[in-house]
Amino acid sequence: MNIAVDIGNTRVKCGFLLDEGRSREWEVHSFGIPLRGKRLGELTADYPKITWQIAQTGSFSWQELKAAILKVRPRDKFKLITRKQIPLKLDVEFPQRVGIDRLLAACAAIERYGDAPMLIVDAGSAITIDVVQDRTFCGGAILPGLVAQSKIYPQISEKLPLVQAMESQIVESEPPIYPGRNTKDAIRNGIYWGTIGAIRQFYEMFCLQKKDAMLILTGGDAEYLLPEIARIIPSQKVKHHRNLILEGISRCVESE
Repeated sequence: MNIAVDIGNTRVKCGFLLDEGRSREWEVHSFGIPLRGKRLGELTADYPKITWQIAQTGSFSWQELKAAILKVRPRDKFKLITRKQIPLKLDVEFPQRVGIDRLLAACAAIERYGDAPMLIVDAGSAITIDVVQDRTFCGGAILPGLVAQSKIYPQISEKLPLVQAMESQIVESEPPIYPGRNTKDAIRNGIYWGTIGAIRQFYEMFCLQKKDAMLILTGGDAEYLLPEIARIIPSQKVKHHRNLILEGISRCVESE
């Protein structure tokens, strides 16, 4: 049994790839950091031996994850995904410095959509907006994620509050109504609509020049952004995939 693991900055996502003929289905479980090995042991109790295919896309050490798992599953094996395993062309100034999460998402998108030009938006701790065309990763833009943006305001002025709801409720709530009638709502408006505006701008800079271009949306905050993005961009050009990085890990394993 192989399990793909994406170690981010705030969560560890584990994907069980279930094969049913030619179809694939991801069963994903997310854990806070640090990961609780006991809970993971319970989740995988039906599998006598597992190989963990791990991509460290955030700051949490994969060695700490390995130690937590080995305490409850001492027979398991581990494999760290590296850039050399990602079958992807890069057209950037410093290929070795590109985050592996961006490359894995691009690899998975190419597997799904082939030669189509794509703008890949990964809305997580950071928001990356990357161009992929001719099966080549061409770079892009990086913005602070929604939660990261909310933490900036108290640093600007002590009169600006930390909007706690950004972390626990933002992805479950409706988009904020403009204009905000109090400081917190004004901050929520700045974060949400500023992010939507940035994505729209990059879409217009790249996708409007190419008739067959599409926008691929993934990441933890993708579902919160999706309705508005699908409203301002033709919905047939917007594709949402929750687990694009996990799919990219699986693609790397299959290509070996």
